[in-house]
Parts: sequence; structure tokens; C-alpha cells
Amino acid sequence: MNPCHSIRALASTSAILTVMLFAVPARAGVPSSANSSLPACMALCPFGDAPFSVVVRDIANNPVAGSSVVLDFSSCPGAYLCTIGGEPDAIVDLPSRTVRGITNVSGNATLHAHVGGTGPAGSVRVFADGVLLQSYALASPDQDGDGFVVSIIGPDDAIFAAKLGTTNPTADFDCSGLVDFMDEQFFYAHHSQSCNSYVDPVRRSTWGAVKLHYR
Repeated sequence: MNPCHSIRALASTSAILTVMLFAVPARAGVPSSANSSLPACMALCPFGDAPFSVVVRDIANNPVAGSSVVLDFSSCPGAYLCTIGGEPDAIVDLPSRTVRGITNVSGNATLHAHVGGTGPAGSVRVFADGVLLQSYALASPDQDGDGFVVSIIGPDDAIFAAKLGTTNPTADFDCSGLVDFMDEQFFYAHHSQSCNSYVDPVRRSTWGAVKLHYR
């Protein structure tokens, strides 16, 4: 074989291998923060009836099934993670202060997280398979972070009322950017709730009479 041809063939093979090495496409199935769908804000309740829903997609915009979605509260000391009243779709890990769920075949994970308390913007992070999707402030009708949403025996009403008319994200439950009447409706809809029950010192059926008594 002509030595020049051998040298050219070797150089060509080397060039191809170099291109293959440095042009490896992104692996399919890796969550993409740009393509995944998440709520505009995070509003949770100790009772777990304010679900947080995520759709995880990869770089090709395909849904990622079996992805581990984690709500990370480790940088949000004001968050109250309930140890009881959990849902099968939300696994609580108290040592790491996380709530985890797994996406279905459509890439969706809806977590009925039993979480109260509040935290500033960026204090709660949402991951999918270790990829940061978004960070949030934490809003909850449990404004004082004790795991209860009450008015007679707790300060939640006063704390929330002080935020009305502001842009405080810890009381903006509908993601509008303003704490207003709609947020007030959400707040009162979750009154007298705790991690797994109703907590005011009377049955829920008589709550209206108690409110009248204390006016």
C-alpha cells in the first residue's frame, strides 16, 4: 500500500473518531427544565388538598416516564413537613426535608404534599432526576408554619391579612403577582385544617356558629 495513502486513511479515521467523541448528542430521557411544565408558583397546604403537578419532558420534548420528582425544602426552614397524613404519590423524607413522587407514562407527577409554612423566593427547589427544574417561594394558608390553619387559636389570619394588597409571594396562592381577594378565598377555603384532619375545637359542621360567637 502506498505509504501516503495509509497516512491519509489514518488521518481520516482519526478525524471521524474525534467528531464522534465531541459530537455526542444529549441523552434522550434526561429532564429538560426548558421543556418541562410546572406551576407558576407553589401553594401547598398541610391537609394535602393543594396538589403540585409537574410534567417532565426531555430535550426532544418527549415525556419522561419514571422520573423522580423532588420538592426540596432543605433551604426553607419555614416549611412544615407533615409526618402523618401522607399520600401514596408523595413520599416524605424528613432528614433531607424532601417530598418525592414518580412520573407516570405521560411524564406527570402530581404530589399531594402535606406541607405548611412559608418561605421566600428561591427557597424551595424542584428537581427531576437531579436536574433543577425551577425554584419557588412557598405559600401556604398555614402562615405561621405550625402545621395548622386556624384563626381562633392561632395567628394565621393576622399574618395573612397583613399581606393583602402586597406582592408578597408567600400569600399569593393563585400566582397572580398580587395578594388579593382570590387569595383570600383560597385562604379561608383551607381554614381549620391540619396534616390529616380538621383541628378547630368544634366539629366542622358547627364552625359557622363559632365564628359568629367570636365576632
